[in-house]
Amino acid sequence: MNRSITIFTILALIGLASLAQAGTAPDYSNVGRAGLQFLKIGAGSRGVAMGGAFTAVASDASALYWNPAGIGKLKKTEVVFSHTNWFIDINHEYVGVVFPMGLIGNIGFSATFLSYGDIERTTIDDIETIAREDQGEGLTAFSANDLALGVTYARNLTDKFTVGVTSKYVREKISDMSTGGLAFDVGTYYKTGYKTLRLAMAILNYGADASFSGKDLQAEKEESDWPENYTGNSWEIVTTPFQMPLQFKMGVAYDFLFGKSQVLTASTELVHPNDGNEKVLLGTEYTWKNPILDFSLRGGYRYDPDWYETKGGMDNVSAGMGIGKNIGTSKFNVDYAYTNMGYLENVHRFSVGLGF
Repeated sequence: MNRSITIFTILALIGLASLAQAGTAPDYSNVGRAGLQFLKIGAGSRGVAMGGAFTAVASDASALYWNPAGIGKLKKTEVVFSHTNWFIDINHEYVGVVFPMGLIGNIGFSATFLSYGDIERTTIDDIETIAREDQGEGLTAFSANDLALGVTYARNLTDKFTVGVTSKYVREKISDMSTGGLAFDVGTYYKTGYKTLRLAMAILNYGADASFSGKDLQAEKEESDWPENYTGNSWEIVTTPFQMPLQFKMGVAYDFLFGKSQVLTASTELVHPNDGNEKVLLGTEYTWKNPILDFSLRGGYRYDPDWYETKGGMDNVSAGMGIGKNIGTSKFNVDYAYTNMGYLENVHRFSVGLGF
């Protein structure tokens, strides 16, 4: 028990030291330098409820998003479905499936879809018409959506060390403009050999710069008095390329065991993005296993020095719960997560997991 207290103290000190180091407001930030921000929206209620400190936990199919190496430890086929009520009626959907392949490793597939719904189109008012184009009259609405499709492979190199890699196609579309390309995730998962202590690292969203193109960036001008053979009446706006939202993550996790039926997991994580300052994530999960249902309570906190304006001390605090039921050799999980996003709307996530 004394060793457990020592491990917990070490985890807490790591988190507190990181908070103290990042406690002052930065003089300069890269916020806004990267695009395709939907790739940073967490998938699955379990990891989100733990404040995103999930890289070293990642022990279910949602590891496809958090740390591709995590799926290497799965012994059964697992599926996860996740729905997020994002801001202003934006919906985020995620689905992932993992197939164990024996000694050759495990393979997984994932898909992310973000829908913004219909958006009113406006333009400069045409004084020659009755309609008010600047208020959207007479103009058709447009839509926007984001998509990511991934293939993941993970393998245990030893009984303690696992590596994983994800290749994914990402695309962002608004009206008749779009951008996209290939991105890669690489992760490692290491069991230290000291009880349940784990270390993990991951690099997410590594890829080439991208830029928008499409019909909405093209225009054509024609006057009746121009010669018929004049061809210099069309042009296209060239957009500035932007970076993928690259993240480098390092995490540590430890399970405190209370008998055979109760587990308390503590995790902490450092995140270094290319479009902001370093983040510190803290997470906990308490699980009570019993013959009827497995019941879990989760909580987490995300310290973000780029998050300057707040509405209260609960900003970036997350919490959640989950229940699981074993049915023969299969398992069914339902999870929920809540995140306080400050001046923005609070976010609610729901996910369902199947193992068979």
